Amino acid sequence: MNSGKQGVYFQNLDGLRGIAALAVVLFHAANWFEYANTAFSRVLYQVLSFNSLGGELGVLFFFILSGFLITYLMFEETSKKGSISIGNFYMRRVLRIWPLYYLSVFVGFMLFPVLVSHHSLPASQNSNILMYLGFAANFDHILSGSPSNGMLGVQWSVAVEEQYYLLWPLFFYAFGKSRFFPAFIGISVFLSEYYFSQSSSGAVRYFHFFSNFRFLAFGAFLAWIAYFHTGKIEARFAKCSPLVLTLIYVTGLLLLFFHKPLSSISLYLSYILHFVPILFFGFVILEQNFSKNSAFKISKVPVLTWLGKISYGMYLIHMIGIYFVLALFPRGTDYYLLKILFSIILTIFISHLSYNFLESHFLKLKSRFSSTKTHLNKQTQ
Repeated sequence: MNSGKQGVYFQNLDGLRGIAALAVVLFHAANWFEYANTAFSRVLYQVLSFNSLGGELGVLFFFILSGFLITYLMFEETSKKGSISIGNFYMRRVLRIWPLYYLSVFVGFMLFPVLVSHHSLPASQNSNILMYLGFAANFDHILSGSPSNGMLGVQWSVAVEEQYYLLWPLFFYAFGKSRFFPAFIGISVFLSEYYFSQSSSGAVRYFHFFSNFRFLAFGAFLAWIAYFHTGKIEARFAKCSPLVLTLIYVTGLLLLFFHKPLSSISLYLSYILHFVPILFFGFVILEQNFSKNSAFKISKVPVLTWLGKISYGMYLIHMIGIYFVLALFPRGTDYYLLKILFSIILTIFISHLSYNFLESHFLKLKSRFSSTKTHLNKQTQ
Protein backbone atom coordinates (compact mmCIF):
# COMPACT_ATOMS: atom_id res chain seq x y z
CA MET A 1 0.00 0.00 0.00
CA ASN A 2 1.21 3.50 -0.85
CA SER A 3 0.03 6.42 1.25
CA GLY A 4 0.67 10.11 1.32
CA LYS A 5 -0.95 13.47 0.89
CA GLN A 6 -2.93 12.20 -2.07
CA GLY A 7 -4.49 9.37 -0.11
CA VAL A 8 -4.06 5.63 -0.42
CA TYR A 9 -3.46 3.31 -3.31
CA PHE A 10 -3.30 -0.47 -2.92
CA GLN A 11 -0.92 -1.27 -5.74
CA ASN A 12 -1.52 -5.03 -5.64
CA LEU A 13 -5.32 -4.95 -5.87
CA ASP A 14 -5.42 -4.46 -9.64
CA GLY A 15 -3.38 -7.60 -10.20
CA LEU A 16 -5.60 -9.60 -7.84
CA ARG A 17 -8.66 -8.30 -9.63
CA GLY A 18 -7.12 -9.29 -12.94
CA ILE A 19 -6.60 -12.87 -11.73
CA ALA A 20 -10.19 -13.09 -10.49
CA ALA A 21 -11.59 -11.84 -13.81
CA LEU A 22 -9.35 -14.21 -15.75
CA ALA A 23 -10.59 -17.12 -13.62
CA VAL A 24 -14.18 -16.34 -14.63
CA VAL A 25 -13.26 -15.98 -18.30
CA LEU A 26 -11.34 -19.27 -18.32
CA PHE A 27 -14.17 -21.03 -16.51
CA HIS A 28 -16.74 -20.01 -19.13
CA ALA A 29 -14.34 -20.69 -22.00
CA ALA A 30 -13.87 -24.19 -20.58
CA ASN A 31 -17.61 -24.79 -20.35
CA TRP A 32 -18.91 -23.29 -23.59
CA PHE A 33 -16.82 -25.24 -26.08
CA GLU A 34 -16.99 -28.92 -26.92
CA TYR A 35 -13.91 -31.00 -26.14
CA ALA A 36 -12.37 -34.02 -27.77
CA ASN A 37 -12.67 -37.14 -25.62
CA THR A 38 -8.98 -37.39 -24.70
CA ALA A 39 -7.00 -37.42 -21.47
CA PHE A 40 -5.38 -34.13 -22.47
CA SER A 41 -8.72 -32.39 -23.00
CA ARG A 42 -10.04 -33.62 -19.65
CA VAL A 43 -6.95 -32.30 -17.87
CA LEU A 44 -7.22 -29.05 -19.81
CA TYR A 45 -10.82 -28.63 -18.69
CA GLN A 46 -9.89 -29.17 -15.04
CA VAL A 47 -7.10 -26.62 -15.27
CA LEU A 48 -9.06 -23.93 -17.14
CA SER A 49 -12.16 -24.30 -14.98
CA PHE A 50 -10.07 -24.67 -11.79
CA ASN A 51 -11.74 -28.00 -11.14
CA SER A 52 -15.17 -26.54 -12.02
CA LEU A 53 -14.91 -23.80 -9.37
CA GLY A 54 -13.11 -20.96 -11.17
CA GLY A 55 -16.22 -18.91 -11.92
CA GLU A 56 -17.67 -19.20 -8.43
CA LEU A 57 -14.37 -18.41 -6.72
CA GLY A 58 -13.75 -15.43 -8.99
CA VAL A 59 -17.10 -13.89 -8.08
CA LEU A 60 -16.57 -14.59 -4.38
CA PHE A 61 -13.20 -12.84 -4.50
CA PHE A 62 -14.73 -9.82 -6.24
CA PHE A 63 -17.31 -9.54 -3.46
CA ILE A 64 -14.72 -9.63 -0.68
CA LEU A 65 -12.44 -7.23 -2.52
CA SER A 66 -15.27 -4.75 -3.12
CA GLY A 67 -16.32 -4.83 0.52
CA PHE A 68 -12.72 -4.26 1.60
CA LEU A 69 -11.83 -1.39 -0.72
CA ILE A 70 -15.12 0.49 -0.49
CA THR A 71 -15.15 0.37 3.32
CA TYR A 72 -11.47 1.28 3.62
CA LEU A 73 -12.03 4.37 1.49
CA MET A 74 -15.03 5.25 3.65
CA PHE A 75 -12.82 5.13 6.74
CA GLU A 76 -10.31 7.33 4.95
CA GLU A 77 -12.98 9.85 3.98
CA THR A 78 -14.42 9.90 7.50
CA SER A 79 -10.96 10.47 8.95
CA LYS A 80 -10.32 13.46 6.70
CA LYS A 81 -13.79 14.97 6.39
CA GLY A 82 -15.57 13.86 9.56
CA SER A 83 -18.18 11.85 7.66
CA ILE A 84 -18.88 10.37 4.24
CA SER A 85 -20.80 12.08 1.46
CA ILE A 86 -23.45 9.55 0.50
CA GLY A 87 -24.43 11.52 -2.60
CA ASN A 88 -20.86 11.61 -3.89
CA PHE A 89 -20.49 7.91 -3.16
CA TYR A 90 -23.56 7.09 -5.24
CA MET A 91 -22.36 9.24 -8.12
CA ARG A 92 -18.97 7.52 -8.17
CA ARG A 93 -20.72 4.14 -8.27
CA VAL A 94 -22.97 5.28 -11.11
CA LEU A 95 -20.02 6.49 -13.17
CA ARG A 96 -18.07 3.29 -12.59
CA ILE A 97 -20.79 0.67 -12.92
CA TRP A 98 -23.66 1.91 -15.06
CA PRO A 99 -22.17 2.71 -18.52
CA LEU A 100 -20.71 -0.72 -19.26
CA TYR A 101 -23.41 -2.56 -17.35
CA TYR A 102 -26.21 -1.06 -19.42
CA LEU A 103 -24.22 -1.61 -22.61
CA SER A 104 -23.98 -5.31 -21.71
CA VAL A 105 -27.74 -5.40 -21.05
CA PHE A 106 -28.40 -3.74 -24.41
CA VAL A 107 -26.18 -6.29 -26.17
CA GLY A 108 -27.82 -9.19 -24.33
CA PHE A 109 -31.42 -8.21 -24.98
CA MET A 110 -31.21 -6.31 -28.28
CA LEU A 111 -28.21 -7.46 -30.32
CA PHE A 112 -28.11 -11.09 -29.19
CA PRO A 113 -31.46 -12.00 -30.87
CA VAL A 114 -30.10 -10.59 -34.15
CA LEU A 115 -26.94 -12.66 -33.79
CA VAL A 116 -28.74 -15.93 -33.12
CA SER A 117 -31.11 -15.32 -35.99
CA HIS A 118 -28.16 -15.70 -38.37
CA HIS A 119 -26.35 -18.54 -36.60
CA SER A 120 -27.31 -21.84 -35.04
CA LEU A 121 -26.90 -20.64 -31.45
CA PRO A 122 -29.32 -21.15 -28.54
CA ALA A 123 -32.05 -18.57 -29.12
CA SER A 124 -34.49 -18.97 -26.25
CA GLN A 125 -34.98 -16.05 -23.86
CA ASN A 126 -36.22 -16.42 -20.29
CA SER A 127 -34.86 -13.22 -18.72
CA ASN A 128 -36.85 -10.17 -17.67
CA ILE A 129 -35.31 -6.98 -19.05
CA LEU A 130 -36.97 -4.85 -16.37
CA MET A 131 -35.24 -6.86 -13.64
CA TYR A 132 -31.90 -6.26 -15.34
CA LEU A 133 -32.53 -2.56 -15.84
CA GLY A 134 -33.33 -2.26 -12.13
CA PHE A 135 -30.22 -4.14 -10.98
CA ALA A 136 -32.28 -7.09 -9.82
CA ALA A 137 -30.82 -9.70 -12.18
CA ASN A 138 -29.93 -11.94 -9.24
CA PHE A 139 -33.60 -12.13 -8.27
CA ASP A 140 -34.51 -12.81 -11.90
CA HIS A 141 -32.18 -15.82 -11.73
CA ILE A 142 -34.05 -17.02 -8.66
CA LEU A 143 -37.52 -16.51 -10.13
CA SER A 144 -36.90 -17.58 -13.73
CA GLY A 145 -33.81 -19.77 -13.53
CA SER A 146 -30.39 -19.06 -14.95
CA PRO A 147 -30.70 -17.29 -18.32
CA SER A 148 -30.57 -19.43 -21.43
CA ASN A 149 -28.90 -16.42 -23.05
CA GLY A 150 -25.28 -16.70 -21.94
CA MET A 151 -24.68 -12.98 -22.43
CA LEU A 152 -26.95 -12.33 -19.45
CA GLY A 153 -25.33 -14.83 -17.10
CA VAL A 154 -22.92 -12.60 -15.15
CA GLN A 155 -24.90 -9.40 -14.52
CA TRP A 156 -26.43 -10.94 -11.39
CA SER A 157 -23.25 -10.37 -9.38
CA VAL A 158 -23.09 -6.73 -10.48
CA ALA A 159 -26.69 -6.44 -9.26
CA VAL A 160 -25.68 -7.85 -5.86
CA GLU A 161 -22.89 -5.30 -5.60
CA GLU A 162 -25.22 -2.46 -6.58
CA GLN A 163 -27.64 -3.55 -3.87
CA TYR A 164 -24.72 -3.50 -1.45
CA TYR A 165 -23.63 -0.06 -2.65
CA LEU A 166 -27.14 1.23 -2.09
CA LEU A 167 -27.35 0.02 1.51
CA TRP A 168 -23.78 0.02 2.82
CA PRO A 169 -23.10 3.80 2.91
CA LEU A 170 -26.30 4.25 4.93
CA PHE A 171 -25.16 1.54 7.35
CA PHE A 172 -21.68 3.05 7.53
CA TYR A 173 -23.02 6.57 8.03
CA ALA A 174 -25.04 5.34 11.00
CA PHE A 175 -22.51 2.98 12.59
CA GLY A 176 -19.11 3.66 11.01
CA LYS A 177 -17.85 5.73 13.96
CA SER A 178 -19.19 3.38 16.61
CA ARG A 179 -16.75 1.27 18.59
CA PHE A 180 -19.23 -1.55 18.07
CA PHE A 181 -18.86 -1.37 14.27
CA PRO A 182 -16.90 -4.66 14.02
CA ALA A 183 -19.55 -6.33 16.20
CA PHE A 184 -22.27 -5.10 13.86
CA ILE A 185 -20.33 -6.53 10.92
CA GLY A 186 -19.89 -9.82 12.75
CA ILE A 187 -23.63 -10.03 13.39
CA SER A 188 -24.30 -9.25 9.71
CA VAL A 189 -21.94 -12.02 8.58
CA PHE A 190 -23.57 -14.48 10.97
CA LEU A 191 -27.11 -13.63 9.83
CA SER A 192 -26.09 -13.89 6.18
CA GLU A 193 -24.42 -17.25 6.81
CA TYR A 194 -27.50 -18.44 8.68
CA TYR A 195 -29.76 -17.35 5.82
CA PHE A 196 -27.51 -19.18 3.37
CA SER A 197 -27.46 -22.39 5.42
CA GLN A 198 -31.22 -22.41 6.00
CA SER A 199 -32.24 -21.77 2.38
CA SER A 200 -33.57 -24.91 0.74
CA SER A 201 -33.32 -23.50 -2.79
CA GLY A 202 -29.95 -23.71 -4.50
CA ALA A 203 -30.76 -20.59 -6.52
CA VAL A 204 -31.50 -18.61 -3.36
CA ARG A 205 -28.32 -19.85 -1.71
CA TYR A 206 -26.20 -18.76 -4.68
CA PHE A 207 -27.90 -15.63 -6.06
CA HIS A 208 -29.75 -13.95 -3.20
CA PHE A 209 -28.33 -10.72 -1.80
CA PHE A 210 -28.60 -11.94 1.80
CA SER A 211 -26.69 -15.10 0.93
CA ASN A 212 -23.83 -13.12 -0.61
CA PHE A 213 -23.79 -10.28 1.89
CA ARG A 214 -21.44 -12.27 4.16
CA PHE A 215 -18.66 -11.97 1.57
CA LEU A 216 -19.06 -8.21 1.19
CA ALA A 217 -19.37 -7.74 4.95
CA PHE A 218 -16.28 -9.86 5.56
CA GLY A 219 -14.40 -7.58 3.17
CA ALA A 220 -15.63 -4.63 5.24
CA PHE A 221 -14.32 -6.35 8.38
CA LEU A 222 -10.91 -6.72 6.71
CA ALA A 223 -11.00 -2.99 5.97
CA TRP A 224 -11.68 -2.21 9.64
CA ILE A 225 -8.77 -4.38 10.73
CA ALA A 226 -6.46 -2.94 8.06
CA TYR A 227 -7.35 0.68 8.80
CA PHE A 228 -7.26 0.67 12.59
CA HIS A 229 -4.74 -2.11 13.24
CA THR A 230 -2.23 -1.72 10.42
CA GLY A 231 0.73 -2.04 12.76
CA LYS A 232 -0.53 -5.29 14.26
CA ILE A 233 -1.12 -6.79 10.82
CA GLU A 234 2.34 -5.84 9.65
CA ALA A 235 3.85 -7.22 12.87
CA ARG A 236 2.03 -10.53 12.38
CA PHE A 237 3.30 -10.89 8.85
CA ALA A 238 6.81 -9.85 9.95
CA LYS A 239 6.92 -12.99 12.10
CA CYS A 240 6.30 -15.17 9.04
CA SER A 241 9.15 -15.96 6.70
CA PRO A 242 8.64 -15.82 2.93
CA LEU A 243 8.72 -19.62 2.92
CA VAL A 244 5.88 -19.86 5.46
CA LEU A 245 3.78 -17.35 3.53
CA THR A 246 4.43 -19.27 0.31
CA LEU A 247 3.33 -22.52 1.95
CA ILE A 248 0.09 -20.86 3.03
CA TYR A 249 -0.55 -19.80 -0.56
CA VAL A 250 0.17 -23.25 -1.92
CA THR A 251 -1.96 -24.96 0.74
CA GLY A 252 -4.83 -22.55 0.18
CA LEU A 253 -4.81 -23.01 -3.58
CA LEU A 254 -4.71 -26.80 -3.25
CA LEU A 255 -7.63 -26.76 -0.82
CA LEU A 256 -9.60 -24.59 -3.25
CA PHE A 257 -8.77 -26.75 -6.25
CA PHE A 258 -9.73 -30.00 -4.49
CA HIS A 259 -12.59 -28.43 -2.56
CA LYS A 260 -15.32 -30.61 -4.06
CA PRO A 261 -13.70 -34.05 -3.68
CA LEU A 262 -12.46 -33.21 -0.18
CA SER A 263 -15.91 -31.97 0.88
CA SER A 264 -17.43 -35.33 -0.08
CA ILE A 265 -15.26 -37.20 2.44
CA SER A 266 -17.28 -36.20 5.50
CA LEU A 267 -19.88 -33.67 6.59
CA TYR A 268 -17.53 -32.30 9.26
CA LEU A 269 -14.73 -31.71 6.75
CA SER A 270 -17.21 -30.18 4.32
CA TYR A 271 -18.28 -27.67 6.98
CA ILE A 272 -14.65 -26.68 7.65
CA LEU A 273 -13.84 -26.35 3.95
CA HIS A 274 -16.91 -24.16 3.51
CA PHE A 275 -15.00 -21.32 5.19
CA VAL A 276 -11.66 -21.87 3.43
CA PRO A 277 -12.29 -19.62 0.37
CA ILE A 278 -13.36 -16.59 2.39
CA LEU A 279 -10.49 -16.96 4.89
CA PHE A 280 -7.89 -17.62 2.20
CA PHE A 281 -8.98 -14.66 0.09
CA GLY A 282 -8.93 -12.46 3.18
CA PHE A 283 -5.37 -13.62 3.85
CA VAL A 284 -4.35 -12.87 0.25
CA ILE A 285 -5.73 -9.31 0.35
CA LEU A 286 -4.00 -8.49 3.62
CA GLU A 287 -0.75 -10.29 2.82
CA GLN A 288 -0.33 -8.70 -0.59
CA ASN A 289 -0.91 -5.20 0.75
CA PHE A 290 0.56 -5.25 4.27
CA SER A 291 3.29 -7.88 4.37
CA LYS A 292 6.93 -6.90 3.90
CA ASN A 293 8.05 -10.53 3.79
CA SER A 294 6.11 -11.55 0.71
CA ALA A 295 7.93 -13.94 -1.57
CA PHE A 296 5.98 -12.44 -4.46
CA LYS A 297 3.90 -9.32 -5.08
CA ILE A 298 1.24 -9.32 -7.80
CA SER A 299 2.16 -5.77 -8.81
CA LYS A 300 5.52 -7.08 -10.02
CA VAL A 301 3.71 -8.62 -13.00
CA PRO A 302 2.64 -5.67 -15.20
CA VAL A 303 0.35 -7.78 -17.39
CA LEU A 304 -1.75 -8.76 -14.36
CA THR A 305 -1.99 -5.13 -13.28
CA TRP A 306 -3.11 -4.24 -16.80
CA LEU A 307 -5.68 -7.03 -16.81
CA GLY A 308 -6.93 -5.71 -13.47
CA LYS A 309 -7.46 -2.29 -15.01
CA ILE A 310 -9.70 -3.76 -17.70
CA SER A 311 -11.14 -6.51 -15.45
CA TYR A 312 -14.65 -5.03 -15.26
CA GLY A 313 -14.96 -5.35 -19.01
CA MET A 314 -13.40 -8.80 -19.01
CA TYR A 315 -15.93 -9.97 -16.47
CA LEU A 316 -19.03 -8.29 -17.85
CA ILE A 317 -18.69 -8.74 -21.61
CA HIS A 318 -16.47 -11.79 -22.09
CA MET A 319 -19.45 -13.79 -23.31
CA ILE A 320 -19.50 -11.55 -26.38
CA GLY A 321 -16.12 -12.96 -27.33
CA ILE A 322 -17.22 -16.52 -26.62
CA TYR A 323 -20.42 -16.18 -28.66
CA PHE A 324 -18.50 -14.58 -31.52
CA VAL A 325 -16.19 -17.60 -31.63
CA LEU A 326 -19.17 -19.96 -31.44
CA ALA A 327 -20.68 -18.21 -34.44
CA LEU A 328 -17.41 -18.04 -36.39
CA PHE A 329 -16.26 -21.65 -36.03
CA PRO A 330 -18.23 -24.79 -36.88
CA ARG A 331 -19.80 -26.62 -33.96
CA GLY A 332 -18.10 -29.71 -32.64
CA THR A 333 -14.77 -30.67 -31.11
CA ASP A 334 -12.59 -29.58 -34.03
CA TYR A 335 -10.18 -26.74 -33.27
CA TYR A 336 -11.31 -26.57 -29.64
CA LEU A 337 -7.92 -25.31 -28.47
CA LEU A 338 -7.97 -22.57 -31.09
CA LYS A 339 -11.53 -21.64 -30.11
CA ILE A 340 -10.61 -21.29 -26.45
CA LEU A 341 -7.48 -19.26 -27.16
CA PHE A 342 -9.25 -17.00 -29.67
CA SER A 343 -12.13 -16.33 -27.27
CA ILE A 344 -9.70 -15.31 -24.51
CA ILE A 345 -7.67 -13.02 -26.80
CA LEU A 346 -10.86 -11.50 -28.21
CA THR A 347 -12.23 -10.91 -24.71
CA ILE A 348 -9.08 -9.07 -23.66
CA PHE A 349 -9.10 -7.00 -26.86
CA ILE A 350 -12.77 -6.00 -26.46
CA SER A 351 -12.21 -5.18 -22.79
CA HIS A 352 -9.23 -3.00 -23.70
CA LEU A 353 -11.37 -1.08 -26.18
CA SER A 354 -14.17 -0.80 -23.63
CA TYR A 355 -11.87 0.65 -21.00
CA ASN A 356 -10.17 3.17 -23.27
CA PHE A 357 -13.13 4.32 -25.35
CA LEU A 358 -16.02 4.03 -22.87
CA GLU A 359 -15.15 3.45 -19.22
CA SER A 360 -12.19 5.82 -18.96
CA HIS A 361 -14.28 8.82 -20.00
CA PHE A 362 -16.69 8.23 -17.12
CA LEU A 363 -13.89 7.39 -14.68
CA LYS A 364 -12.38 10.83 -15.30
CA LEU A 365 -15.61 12.39 -14.06
CA LYS A 366 -15.37 10.58 -10.72
CA SER A 367 -12.87 13.13 -9.40
CA ARG A 368 -15.66 15.71 -9.32
CA PHE A 369 -17.41 13.64 -6.69
CA SER A 370 -14.38 12.60 -4.64
CA SER A 371 -14.43 13.77 -1.05
CA THR A 372 -10.80 12.76 -0.54
CA LYS A 373 -7.86 12.70 -2.90
CA THR A 374 -7.55 8.97 -3.41
CA HIS A 375 -6.09 7.22 -6.43
CA LEU A 376 -9.45 6.06 -7.70
CA ASN A 377 -8.48 6.40 -11.34
CA LYS A 378 -5.80 3.79 -10.79
CA GLN A 379 -8.01 1.56 -8.72
CA THR A 380 -10.99 0.54 -10.82
CA GLN A 381 -13.23 0.87 -7.79
